Amino acid sequence: MKKLCDEVFGEDNFVANLIWEKKYSPANDAQWFSDNHDFILVYAKNKNNWHPQLLPRSDAQNDRYTNRDNDPRGVWKPADMTVKTYSANYDYPITTPSGRIVYPAKGRCWNTSKENFEQLVKDNRIWFGENGDNVPAVKKFLTEVKNGVVPLTIWGYEDVGHNQEGRQELKKIFDDKGYFDGPKPVRLLSRILRVANLGQDSIILDFFSGSATTAHAVMQVSCLLRR
Repeated sequence: MKKLCDEVFGEDNFVANLIWEKKYSPANDAQWFSDNHDFILVYAKNKNNWHPQLLPRSDAQNDRYTNRDNDPRGVWKPADMTVKTYSANYDYPITTPSGRIVYPAKGRCWNTSKENFEQLVKDNRIWFGENGDNVPAVKKFLTEVKNGVVPLTIWGYEDVGHNQEGRQELKKIFDDKGYFDGPKPVRLLSRILRVANLGQDSIILDFFSGSATTAHAVMQVSCLLRR
């Protein structure tokens, strides 16, 4: 399939190989390994002109942000201030409010200059812990992050469904009869269409149709686009 898509779209327009967890339990009768995932190949007509749509932030992701010092800018979370790309100019001692002197871990350095770090401290963007004794971390405010999250290359069944979910969805439509083998869950196709960054005039082509899950997902996404 990848060779075919390389011919059609050009191998330079290959974007990613996604892994979909299609089963929620192992196949204990498997001879060697339980085959629990499928691949989804992502191509763009022109890779330089396309970017996936961000996914909505979950409540769990937002709950990671708190406001431990009652900062008027709102909730935030601490982020590591060190990087692996070492630079001697960014390797300097920092004195915490408690008087402790700290350095980056061996082989790492801070991600900002000493001058800029001092400005961040003045702007109350550095967190030294409740007792002012921790290695410094920069405060990342929820109001300053992207309005969504970048899609991952691994899609778990908790987020996009599994084969059994797809089968049950279809049985509800056909009087509890499963007329198709391995139908995809609507949530999976809806995620694909969302990430595709569709517009009102987008054309969605399903070469094999089968159980028409794609059509089902298209109707759902079309409702969202009209809002």
